[in-house]
Amino acid sequence: MRRVDKTDNLVLTAMMLCLVCLATYALKVPNPFTQGYVHLGDTFIFISVLTLGKKNGAIASSVGAALADIFGGYAIFAVGTFIAKGLMAWVMGTFIEMGAHKATESGKDVRILSHSPYEIIAMVLGGLAEVIVYVFVNAAVYGNLNVGLLSIPGNIGQFVCSMIVAVVLVHALLKTPVSKYLTFAHR
Repeated sequence: MRRVDKTDNLVLTAMMLCLVCLATYALKVPNPFTQGYVHLGDTFIFISVLTLGKKNGAIASSVGAALADIFGGYAIFAVGTFIAKGLMAWVMGTFIEMGAHKATESGKDVRILSHSPYEIIAMVLGGLAEVIVYVFVNAAVYGNLNVGLLSIPGNIGQFVCSMIVAVVLVHALLKTPVSKYLTFAHR
């Protein structure tokens, strides 16, 4: 990798980290069951994986979301958020990598708004990993598994809404010069 590529990667990782933090921090809807909140930060987690791949996407996602918790007064959730969002991005990136190999072997090119089915499935699997982690995070924070279970509908709704926004946004971005940065989106 050339020096310019390393610098570009560092800058893009920092930019995505900031976008995850901003979208998580600025667009909060309180969840009365867990005293947490629902947000659209997952949109930029999905986009960060499509831009940076699983490793740097996970770094941008976990650090950006944890910082949003700290800045927003939810510091008690920061470690759990770091784990949940990092795992979400890692699972998504891993599944996309596996799917890219299978799609190349099969020669089929099916698209859903410019996305391969593997990318859509990867977003769902990443979101489900996040939901499972947050069950245990909420149970640990509140000392009650029922609170963790009550977080499931809000977290599912959050990642589904974020996934829809990410799919539409990436579809639009792939038609602009920004598309050259979406290197892990399979076109």
